[in-house]
Amino acid sequence: MKGLLKNESVIVEMSQKLVRRKFGEVKGENLILTPEEAAYLTMKGILQVFDGEKPVSFEDLLAISDTTKYFVFEELRERGKRINIRDFGDFIPLQEFSKIDVSWLYTHAGKRIAIVDGEGEVSYFAVDIFEKSGEHEESMEPFNAKFSGGFFATDCLDLHRKYFYGTERGGRILLSIYEGLYLVEKGVMRIESSFSQIYQLGLRSFENFETAYRIYRDLRERRFMVKTGLKFGSDFRVYERIKSLREMEHSKYLVKIRSDMVARELAGDVRLSNAVRKTLLYPLLTEDGEITYISVRRVKP
Repeated sequence: MKGLLKNESVIVEMSQKLVRRKFGEVKGENLILTPEEAAYLTMKGILQVFDGEKPVSFEDLLAISDTTKYFVFEELRERGKRINIRDFGDFIPLQEFSKIDVSWLYTHAGKRIAIVDGEGEVSYFAVDIFEKSGEHEESMEPFNAKFSGGFFATDCLDLHRKYFYGTERGGRILLSIYEGLYLVEKGVMRIESSFSQIYQLGLRSFENFETAYRIYRDLRERRFMVKTGLKFGSDFRVYERIKSLREMEHSKYLVKIRSDMVARELAGDVRLSNAVRKTLLYPLLTEDGEITYISVRRVKP
C-alpha cells in the first residue's frame, strides 16, 4: 500500500481492512493516517509513504510523530489491542518525566497510565479510587501517659501487645506523636500537657505535620491500624486489623503523601510497594477537609 505525506498526515486510498482495525479517519475516498499510524504500518512493511516522488522512511515519520504516543500505540497493537490513536480508550500515554498531580490521578480513576521510558519501553499502571474500610477494633480504659522527647510514654502494655500501638521499651510503651495525639483527642489517654501544646510542637518540628496527622486520623477513623512507613519508603503502612502481636497479619497498604510527582517517581513508588507485596495509596485532601485515597498498581495492558 502506498501513501502520500501531506501536512504531517498520510493519505492512503480507502481500505476497509484498515478501518476495521481502527486505523485512520475516513474522508471521502481516502483514509487519513496520523504520523504514528503511518510509522507503525511502515515498520510492519504494510505501507510505503512518499513525499511527492521521494520515499519517506520510518525514521522520517517518527521524527514528526509524538513518540510517547507512538511507542504506546505500537506496544498495544503488538499485543493485539485495536487502539485508536486519537483517544487511546482507557490508556493514557505519558513520558517518564511528565508531571502528575494527585488531583489528576483522581480525575483519571479507572484508567491505565502507560509510561514510556528513555528506551521506548512501556509500563502500565491502573489507577482507582480506594474505598475500603478496615476491621480494626479496640476497647480500652483511660490511662495516663507523659510526653517526653517527642514521644508519649506509658506503662499501659496492652497498647502494644494487644493493639500494636508504639514500641515496648523496658516495661513501658513509647508512642509516636501521631499515635499519642490521636488517643488524647479520643479521650482515652490522659496527659499533663494539652493537646494544643503538643500539636503546635508537631507543627514546628515536623514537615507537613498537619497534613500527615489529618491522614493518620482519617485512616484510624476508617478502622485501619496505622504505623510509620519509613522502612518501606512511605509515610505510613496500613493494617486492616490487629488482633494481637501473636496473630499479626502483614500490612496491606502503603500511604505516600505527595501533591505532585513525575511519572517515573510514581513508577518507583509502585515498584517499591509491589516488592513488599503492598498496594500504594496516594491521599488527596480537599479544601472542605475530605480525604480520598487513590490506589495505583502495576498491571499488564
